[in-house]
Amino acid sequence: MLFALWFVMSQKTEPKFLIIGGAASIIISLMCMRTLSMKGAKTGSVYYFTEAGIFRMLLYLIWLIVQIIRSALYVAGISLSNRSKVDPSVVWFKTDYDSPFARALLANSITLTPGTITIDITDEGYYSVHALTQHLKEGLLDGSMQKKVAWAYKEKIDFRPLSEEEIAGIDVIEHEITPRKYRARRKKK
Repeated sequence: MLFALWFVMSQKTEPKFLIIGGAASIIISLMCMRTLSMKGAKTGSVYYFTEAGIFRMLLYLIWLIVQIIRSALYVAGISLSNRSKVDPSVVWFKTDYDSPFARALLANSITLTPGTITIDITDEGYYSVHALTQHLKEGLLDGSMQKKVAWAYKEKIDFRPLSEEEIAGIDVIEHEITPRKYRARRKKK
């Protein structure tokens, strides 16, 4: 990809320039490969950003765009006509991807879909998501997006909604600086 970009930008076709451009592309790719990899959450396996595969990721992105459009129309319809359907809630579920890239893709896909925002992901694979309506909550709990991400990254997952007892047992990290502490610090200065 770097070589193609270099070729389009330079428009040089002489052999010496093609060799220099190819060599530079290989060296840069090798230097950057470490930054595009992460260790798995459950295993010590190394995952690369590009591991999903172009075809699978392209199909997933097409599916995601359709979901974003459907959700945007749904949320727009609610906000323009029937605001009584708005019933915000926090949804908790567990999806145990090993690939950190799959975890990030799921969290970002949820946030990109209107009416839902990923609040937190724990190391154990617990997700907390804010849903604007009960319909959106049910959509999150059916597991279709989670299974699509697993398919894109060729992973087997154990998706399940969490019960109230399980939610109460999750350790939520408390941040050192809360808004109240931040305002108190600002007043002291």
